Amino acid sequence: SSKVRYIYKVEDESRKLMIDRSQMEQVLINLLKNASEACMGQPNPEVVIETAYEEEKHIFRLSVKDNGCGILPEVQERIFIPFFTTKPTGSGIGLSLCKQIMALHGGSIRVTSQEGKGSCFTLKWVVK
Repeated sequence: SSKVRYIYKVEDESRKLMIDRSQMEQVLINLLKNASEACMGQPNPEVVIETAYEEEKHIFRLSVKDNGCGILPEVQERIFIPFFTTKPTGSGIGLSLCKQIMALHGGSIRVTSQEGKGSCFTLKWVVK
């Protein structure tokens, strides 16, 4: 299997967010670990981390997108539920913790996924 390639598309490196750094690191570690595991079987495994700021809506977005196997629609509805997992060694804590941390920061986490094409997890914060 080939090594996962990480691509960073940071819109504005000077933009600062007032968030709990260690909690947000937990969220990103979870998302990056899941993304790299999801695309391991692909010929050119790739994870894209992208940030964007919507000025008029005051929304900051960070997305983690992989070109992996994707998530089945019936599974997508359940991935943020505590203890739900599809992995043989998974605890089902990762994504529910991500959702909780984002909620504590007044933010949200969403997923879009296509079977066989990959998934995209988007974190959103309203920033003043």
